[in-house]
Amino acid sequence: MKRLHNNGIPGIFFCCLLLLGCAGIDPTASNNPSLTSSTLEIISNAVMEVVVPKPQEDPLEYEKPLPLDLLPYSIRTDKYYSIGTAFAISPEEFVTVAHVMKLGSESRYKEIFLRDRQGHVYPVADILKYSLNRDFVVFTLHDAETKYYLPINAAPHINQKVYAVGNALGQGIVIRDGLYTSETPEEEAGRWNWIRFSAAASPGNSGGPLLDVDGKVIGIVRGKSPSENLNYAVPIAEVVKAPTDKADIHIGRLIYRLDNMDMTVRKSLDKKLTLPKSYDKLSAEFKSIITEYFQHLRGKILSENRETIFPRGPGSTRLLYDMTHSDFPLLIAKGRDDHWTAMTPPNRKKADLGNNGSLSYGKYGKTYLMLMRKPDSIQLKTLYSDSKQFMDLICKSGLFVRYIPPEKVKIISLGKAEEDYGMTDTYGRKWIVRTWLSEFDDTKIVTFTLPVPDGCIIVLRKIPTDMVEIIDMPELKILSDFVFISYEGLFKDWREFLTLKDLLPDFFSSIHIKMDPNDTFRFESERLSFFYGPDIMQMSENSFLMLGPVFLQNQGKTVLDIGKIMVREDRFDQTSYMIQRIKKPPADLPDQYHSLWEKMTSRKFPYNRSAYFKDKVTIIETVYPIPKSDMKDLSDAFIYIVGFTKPGTADQKEMESKLNSFLTNLSVSEKTP
Repeated sequence: MKRLHNNGIPGIFFCCLLLLGCAGIDPTASNNPSLTSSTLEIISNAVMEVVVPKPQEDPLEYEKPLPLDLLPYSIRTDKYYSIGTAFAISPEEFVTVAHVMKLGSESRYKEIFLRDRQGHVYPVADILKYSLNRDFVVFTLHDAETKYYLPINAAPHINQKVYAVGNALGQGIVIRDGLYTSETPEEEAGRWNWIRFSAAASPGNSGGPLLDVDGKVIGIVRGKSPSENLNYAVPIAEVVKAPTDKADIHIGRLIYRLDNMDMTVRKSLDKKLTLPKSYDKLSAEFKSIITEYFQHLRGKILSENRETIFPRGPGSTRLLYDMTHSDFPLLIAKGRDDHWTAMTPPNRKKADLGNNGSLSYGKYGKTYLMLMRKPDSIQLKTLYSDSKQFMDLICKSGLFVRYIPPEKVKIISLGKAEEDYGMTDTYGRKWIVRTWLSEFDDTKIVTFTLPVPDGCIIVLRKIPTDMVEIIDMPELKILSDFVFISYEGLFKDWREFLTLKDLLPDFFSSIHIKMDPNDTFRFESERLSFFYGPDIMQMSENSFLMLGPVFLQNQGKTVLDIGKIMVREDRFDQTSYMIQRIKKPPADLPDQYHSLWEKMTSRKFPYNRSAYFKDKVTIIETVYPIPKSDMKDLSDAFIYIVGFTKPGTADQKEMESKLNSFLTNLSVSEKTP
């Protein structure tokens, strides 16, 4: 069932934004005005718009002036966004659907108002009745009563003529006729029946009355069938019989999952809150309940599957062993075969940022994964510290637009981040967390940014503001542990990156790198060390270094450490040295892994120092250290593969000489079992 509303967030779950703006009250219209003039007069005054104030200022910058003249005059000149409809059922009591009222949300629109036919605006005061799953709310207004209100018919009959009244498309209250066609049980347990009717209903109609031929309320317009021309209404009888002392917060066994997992949890929520209560107080209590509910769902899915979620369980073995380097961020996700896999988003795109900068991105579920190579004109320190410049670069992708039908205007700047702080994930990597507000559609852009030598990787979501703290921030913190990336860049990039100590991963604390193009490149870690000079391979500021993390076991805990190192003369030159740590494959891996291990430890081709030509380059490889005779029997055994690559064809003597020169300066301090 699709909810019918304009710009509002329906309750805590349902949102479909219509970014038209807002409108004043138009004269009441009817397609079939069989209602009497006196009844029409009551309807015109008893039915009101639900509105929220427009933002005072728009901090966003656009590629060109907004074509606001394309909007109807009443919308572009209004001081309010119209988000739905409400109506009076007594001098003091007003009714709408619960999802229009934003209770429990983090919406930027902190105040909800009703606006009458004359344009007077009244703030919502106390909540008298409330039901989340029946989707209605009865409330009062501050210092406001009305002499116009709608009578109630709590026992209507199917096949009678009905009228749907509401603020259709945010452009004024209209009346449209149809039939009360049928009833359908509510979805969870059939505890009541929704009214189905054929009168037209548009975005903005949510919360308006469904009337019989005498102008009496039989229901509250709620939603639209996505597959047929039938609409839904809450029976007014459900409102009449609802208790006046308790708000009903019920969710019927919501199915919850994370973007990268196929495991789900289901849990219902049943809470009662005391009424009457002010809008603000009830909203705060509701938010606390919903926040706790989703915390429980996340905790439940993680705890119930603790032994099978990466890096635990047999489904993790292959990836723990076989993780390769990647210059684009990968998301570790559970595949259909129950094995964890490093996934890359489909349909990746690339935006030019100028000055050799670029932004590659793709979407996985509701999450964007991005790789930003910084422009040469921007320092890494500035990229990480200047939130405005950082987001301005992302905006060059064209991801963010403002839709003013029929035009889409690109947003070129969101300004400085509203929130900006650091977070460390399970593997000791330092993330920069930022949020930006887009007030015109009540959404937030959230980025989790991981510094790398030539820029950063970015995990991004654009979501309704009310969902950010309750759902998305906690989810993104979980997902950060499942993002994998290699660290690579030019020597000049690495030199700056290594000075930013507070942003380096914890596993870099034992790594020491020296890069002097006129002298020596030196790498030292707790596992190995090596160095080479210009006599072995040419160096410059544009030489290239890649460090590929691998997952290792350390005192029973899975950690990240460097498992693959590659140095090149420059980023695109295939002249390079490579060192890769290889561990003996676990017994439960397929035969091809064990066959490869046997080939390497036995120093069979191509690991026997024989040069070979492949894909336009010549390659030579060997095993270091020399395998021990009993290594095949040790479950925790490991070796290092060392190789040299040169473009084109080269003879055996030249390749072996290059490899031997490098091996002379290589030392492995990690002890073979």
